[in-house]
Amino acid sequence: MSRSEVPVASGSTARRVVTGLGEDGKAKILYDDREGRVETFPSGSIFQNVWLTDSVPADVTRETNDDPTKGEKLFQGPVNGGSVGNFVNFPPGGRAPMHFTKSIDYGIIIEGEIELELENGEKTVLKAGDVFVQRQTKHAWHNRHPTQWTKVFSVCIASANSVDEKN
Repeated sequence: MSRSEVPVASGSTARRVVTGLGEDGKAKILYDDREGRVETFPSGSIFQNVWLTDSVPADVTRETNDDPTKGEKLFQGPVNGGSVGNFVNFPPGGRAPMHFTKSIDYGIIIEGEIELELENGEKTVLKAGDVFVQRQTKHAWHNRHPTQWTKVFSVCIASANSVDEKN
């Protein structure tokens, strides 16, 4: 699905406003759009990476004003010890399979509801306004609602220690 074909309703991409420093060293708006890296997965879920960094703390000098989401990096959590901010839009019946990233993830359910499933079988439903902190644990997401999209925003920051990679 190309960016121009992304639905304008619940599954739509978010507007992002990115600030930075101009040549004069003063703050300015660099990007005001509905872009970033947008990908649609086979389940119908739409990922929108709004920004990412290759390190924490991040380099925010004016030399880093180019949009890092335009590279070839697909969603895989923070890269090279960095961070990523993203939206995920889950269609009715959409899901993300069991997975984990080497990060601590802070997220909020923007609209709809979604079931979080952990590798031990434990499940809980999060609704709009609920937040989660995912601490490098193996998990899956399921939108069990028959007609409603779910929109989640999360910030994933590379974690210092790695949980057993066999997970």
